[in-house]
Amino acid sequence: MSESARTAAAPAGSDRGRWWRAPAISTAVTLMLLPWAVVLRGLGEMATDPCTSPGPCPAVPYLAAASAALIAATVALVLQWPASWLFQRARVTVCLVPVAALVVEVLAIMNAGNSM
Repeated sequence: MSESARTAAAPAGSDRGRWWRAPAISTAVTLMLLPWAVVLRGLGEMATDPCTSPGPCPAVPYLAAASAALIAATVALVLQWPASWLFQRARVTVCLVPVAALVVEVLAIMNAGNSM
């Protein structure tokens, strides 16, 4: 089916023919930030290696939150494509989740370094 036929078949005011734009932009931004987030996660682990507190290191919860945010960003990156197709009204929100998870990961790494 041609693009004009698909656009003509969509109801007036519908964004069904251009549903892929928001997840494509989000995927491009996330794939550019994801390698840097992984490097920061590794550097955060090395920076907190010489923890000298008598009990557990105070940075461990922050590093665990960073790992969870990194996993959440990866899962959201994959799931945003079908979700943006299915949930048309929440498309922008769904596509901001991977980028927001990477921001949370960077903030958790920064807090891990400050908790030492």
